Formats: sequence, C-alpha cells, structure tokens
Amino acid sequence: MILNYLSTRDDLDMIKVGMFGAGSGGTIAILAAAADPRIEAIDLLDPWGDWPEWMAKSDLIPDEERPNYVKPEFLRKVAPLDPLQWLPQLKSQHIRIQHVMDDDVTPKAAKEQIESALPHNAQLVRYENTRQLFSATAGGRLFQWVKEQLRPQPGKAVQNVQKSESTLPATEPTHSD
Repeated sequence: MILNYLSTRDDLDMIKVGMFGAGSGGTIAILAAAADPRIEAIDLLDPWGDWPEWMAKSDLIPDEERPNYVKPEFLRKVAPLDPLQWLPQLKSQHIRIQHVMDDDVTPKAAKEQIESALPHNAQLVRYENTRQLFSATAGGRLFQWVKEQLRPQPGKAVQNVQKSESTLPATEPTHSD
C-alpha cells in the first residue's frame, strides 16, 4: 500500500525501490519483498524469525508472557509470517543480512536458521558486537549498501551478488560487502 501511494507522486522514482529494516522491521522487509516485486533490494539488520526458537528464547519476550507465545496453536497462527518460509523465495532481489552476534533479541539458533534460509544471491555480514556495527556504519554508511544496489551499474544489465559470508573480528571494526 505504501508503494502504491508513493507511485502516485511525481517527485519519486519508483523504478528502483529498496528497504532497510532492523529487528521486526527486517522481518517486515522480507515479507514485503516477497509480496511486492517492486522491492529490488532489502538490507536487514538482525531480522526476527524462526518463530518457535525466537519465541522460546528471545530476551525481548517477558518471561511471564512467554508461555502464551510458545503454545502450538499460537505458533501455527504466526507460521505463515515466518521469514524462514519467504527468504528462499527471494531470488531476484538483492539481499543483505547483518547479524550482530552479541545481540540476544534474536537468539543465536534463530540467526543460524535465518542464515541457512538465505538464497544464493544474498550477502551475509556478521559483526562480533554492537561497537563493531557502529564503527562500520557510522557517518551515514548504514544505508550505503542498499543505495549501491539500486544505483545503475555502468555496462551491466544485472548485478549478480554471490552469497558471501564474513565474520569481522571484534578487534578490527571494518566492514566488508
């Protein structure tokens, strides 16, 4: 609906659309890209997913509420919204997932499942800690990757980004794309 509205405006170019999402926003970006092919690039920072694992172990869920979220009937209701089902289907979009390994909102096992669901054309970047993420993305660089994916590539009709993985050492806060 947002893209439909934006396409009615004369001041935006809707030929190339990208999304950045963190946490639940990363999950929304995955679902939106699966639903709307106009979204050509998604950049995800610690997206939530793998609902059975996430609900059981995320630090975000209060312990007194957790039993409601791990019931089989609840998990069945949210299963269609699990990014694990949708990520493998995103074959034409540019995708990057950035995981901050010391962030416990998304449990490590859920991060691993999300990473295993990435399509071959996706990129994976791991930061050992939040400080490393901030060093790599300071000064407006947080949105640079998605911007580059949407920029026309001289001499190339299609840019093929191979699935790559990098874990950056905590002592050397550099960013690799």
